[in-house]
Amino acid sequence: MFAALGAMGLTVCALSCGAIVLVLDFARPDSQDTTAHPLTSTPPPPLYGQLPPFTLRDDQGAPFDTRQLRGHLSLLQFASGPEGAGARHFESLPGIQARLKVLGVPLQVVLVESRPVPPSDPSPPSHGWRRLWDGAELESSARRLGQAVLPDDVFTREQAWTAWVLVDQAGGVRGFYDLIHDTTAAGRLVEDAGCLLTCGPIAVIATLTTQAP
Repeated sequence: MFAALGAMGLTVCALSCGAIVLVLDFARPDSQDTTAHPLTSTPPPPLYGQLPPFTLRDDQGAPFDTRQLRGHLSLLQFASGPEGAGARHFESLPGIQARLKVLGVPLQVVLVESRPVPPSDPSPPSHGWRRLWDGAELESSARRLGQAVLPDDVFTREQAWTAWVLVDQAGGVRGFYDLIHDTTAAGRLVEDAGCLLTCGPIAVIATLTTQAP
């Protein structure tokens, strides 16, 4: 009888220890798998920082603020600079959106103009994109976050900024993509957006070596 009770005690102890190990392993900060996800099998993109709170207005004068980025994957383009810069910023984006649509990844595209007000009769953005005005301060904040990622010559103030900025569902900046000069940018954008749809806005703080264009 004592032998049976002893065996039962050892069994209960072993089960309790096993449960404690499982609980501790689940509670570890690094126990969450960030090495793969169903759409792209790559690590989640780093977090470069948060966009500051803002309120801008669209072509119709309707307000658009930080809250309208929450819960959505968003891609921002700061279309500042001379009018002669042309539309090369946007040439590859419809194809990228088509690739993301196949993956089931919705993407909100927001064009942020630095000019304070729109012209008298602006042509509407294509592809369901949204355009905001008076975004010079927001552009400056995004450029500061991107300095560690994109080369300095892309940030020359006399030139239009060609980078697209990926923002996660919590308003965090997760990537900068120069779709004109960097031939790998489109693929990285698709990978990163696919990841953020499935893994969510996981806070992985960026370092200079975590992502390179």
